[in-house]
Amino acid sequence: MYILYLLAGFILLYFGAELLVKGSSAIALQFGVKKIVIGLTIVSIGTSLPEFVVSLFAALDRVDDVSVGNIVGSNLANILLVLGLATLIRPIHIKKRIVLIEMPVLIAISVLFVFFCRDQRLIPLESGILLCLFLIYLVFIISNSKIRTELVETEDLPVQRHSLAVNLIMTVVGIFGLIIGGQLTIRGAVDLARVFQVPEVVIGLTIVAVGTSLPELFTSVIAAIRGEDEISIGNVIGSNLFNVAFILGFVPLIYPLRISPSIVRVDNWLMLAATLLLGIFTLFTNRISRWMGFSLVSGYIIFLLNLIFHFI
Repeated sequence: MYILYLLAGFILLYFGAELLVKGSSAIALQFGVKKIVIGLTIVSIGTSLPEFVVSLFAALDRVDDVSVGNIVGSNLANILLVLGLATLIRPIHIKKRIVLIEMPVLIAISVLFVFFCRDQRLIPLESGILLCLFLIYLVFIISNSKIRTELVETEDLPVQRHSLAVNLIMTVVGIFGLIIGGQLTIRGAVDLARVFQVPEVVIGLTIVAVGTSLPELFTSVIAAIRGEDEISIGNVIGSNLFNVAFILGFVPLIYPLRISPSIVRVDNWLMLAATLLLGIFTLFTNRISRWMGFSLVSGYIIFLLNLIFHFI
């Protein structure tokens, strides 16, 4: 049954996020919100809604290892697996703005998160700092949306031409899909851990993390195939920012999170190393080549092997 729960949960999370993004984007457009602002907020955050829902429900159920492991594992999967696979399909050219603004912000947020986790917990004060930094960043990108049109082209936004009633129905159905999908995913993950006697943190770092990263995977791979480089890498950076700064900034305000010693000792540092590696790639070259993509995917394989054989 746990396999059915996980599959059903992932499907509902994916389509729930799709419906919510399309419906809410269309409603915002009908009320006069600019497409570029919609793209930089609703659409970019929409691909991270599965991570948010799963981590929130995991925290409410006091399954902290899944809640935190999902975020750390998703960020690792986004950089090493998602961006790595997208780059293997087609080398990704990088705009200067990502090097000067987005990457430094992501690195700073990641460093701060690792520092906060040193005592194996994330308390409301620390999470509040992360959340405030995310809101400041969000205000910044919205206020500077006129100079960011190169990151999200208006024709790429999933805005549908439906009536307000239809868009409201899509939004509501999407919300219910996310809620039910999140509950099924957590139930399947916990049952899987019990059946195979695998630590919940490992399930959160792997199966749940990859499952909730499917929207980012589809978005970045399709963008790479279509040659939309900035959408491909921007999707990954934006999602990782949202994961750490918003999700782990919001969830502990409800319940302080306990951080697994293995995450504090190993996985957090691997996530930070992957983020710094991406920063180095973007700093010293104007593109991520196929050999860089291969090294990213290889890094994810090493991460999985470490979970199995405990090299570190």
